Amino acid sequence: MKHLHQKFKEELGEAENLYVKNGLVYIRERYWSPSDIVELAGARDGTNEVFDQLFANWLEERTDDLLQMADEILDRYDQRDRFRRLSEAYDTGAVVPFVGAGFSMPSGYPGWTTFLRRQRKETAILEEEFEHLLKEGKYEEAAQRIADLMDVAFNEAVDSSFGCTRELTGVVQLLPYIFKGSVITTNFDNVLSRSFASAGNQFVETFSGCDSQEIRRKLANDEHFLLMLHGKAPSGRGRILTFSEYEEHYANGRTLQKTIASFCDTHNLLFLGCSLTVDRTLAAIRDYVNEEGHDRLPKHYAFLAEPDSNEKRLERQRELARCHIYPIWYPAGTHDESIEALLTKLSNGAAQ
Repeated sequence: MKHLHQKFKEELGEAENLYVKNGLVYIRERYWSPSDIVELAGARDGTNEVFDQLFANWLEERTDDLLQMADEILDRYDQRDRFRRLSEAYDTGAVVPFVGAGFSMPSGYPGWTTFLRRQRKETAILEEEFEHLLKEGKYEEAAQRIADLMDVAFNEAVDSSFGCTRELTGVVQLLPYIFKGSVITTNFDNVLSRSFASAGNQFVETFSGCDSQEIRRKLANDEHFLLMLHGKAPSGRGRILTFSEYEEHYANGRTLQKTIASFCDTHNLLFLGCSLTVDRTLAAIRDYVNEEGHDRLPKHYAFLAEPDSNEKRLERQRELARCHIYPIWYPAGTHDESIEALLTKLSNGAAQ
């Protein structure tokens, strides 16, 4: 029957034998997804030139789209000059990302408010009373109330919520390709360490804020480390979440203030996934800026979703300027895509 093979091949290209339906490619009664077809094109040695070429073309198109999106964001509030200064600092290796909860939430980790509300249900604290604390911005006090009532179970709740390993999702996976130096975070989870490790850009060292006495030397040597400023989920030692813990490490101790000062002295912080509202770390930065003076310190930047009114935006801008932090606004509701676009532009050296 081999003499019919050529005839069969010719007829496979006819409309009734070859068609696409619901995203699947049909050849007569058999069908494959596009990814199946690309995988089948691979060689036995594991290489796949078809995939590599398709991916390279797709990546180029995606990068162009992201750069265009970044330009639109920067034009929204005439932010090109500010971004140019950030880009110049990045090109010299002076930018250190300061990563907040907004980069872990897409992977399924709760934000601080969600976590506290969940734990409140395990106590006798009235919801109305608890919500009043949150409305007043007293998150430390709210956490303290819960911790006092839950006792040792509170540590287990922190570990269960933030210490578990969840599937990585979101723009956090882009960071290892953008930043090669130190990274700082107030998160308790392992999202950053896993993201950098999976990209082959593992941190040389990971340590907590209370163990950061040698931070200046590490910064001077451009060591690739992760500083978990408020500790790690599995350990209550050095963890900073409740009012008493903040008082111990911020008000009564000096280690964290010195650590924050080390970064503020020598690097441009770029806040990512941070709300930058009522925050003890922000207050520490503001106090240090007031003490040293704006003109003597590097500027810091933040990618932030724009408030719902121009009046609020201008007020937030004034508040952040007191901390020597200057926002680059992006449209609300576009967190991942806007930050990916801005980071892509930053890493492409496109400051113009």
